[in-house]
Amino acid sequence: MRIIYIAYPFGGEQENVEKVENVIKGLLHKHKGLLHKHPDCTFYSPLHATGFFYDQLPYLEGLIHCFEALSRRDELWIAGDWRNSRGCNMEHGFAEAKGIPIKVINN
Repeated sequence: MRIIYIAYPFGGEQENVEKVENVIKGLLHKHKGLLHKHPDCTFYSPLHATGFFYDQLPYLEGLIHCFEALSRRDELWIAGDWRNSRGCNMEHGFAEAKGIPIKVINN
């Protein structure tokens, strides 16, 4: 199964978790049958998986967790105002350096 890592600016703001959900729902709506056409894909959101301990670790240590998760994914899809997000830029650079395919989602 291909696993898609969805990067989105977070900054510790819970509302950004909801925005990621809307991005994924929007993709599914825009591309009706996306999951049926690609049953080999699933989405991984680090905001959902690790966002709850955002304030518990130093920033860079938290990013190390993200890099580890990203290194185990097949693609990086990046959305939102990611160019103005330090974390998203670092995830983008990490994926580029590791040869992980990147898709920018305009939402």
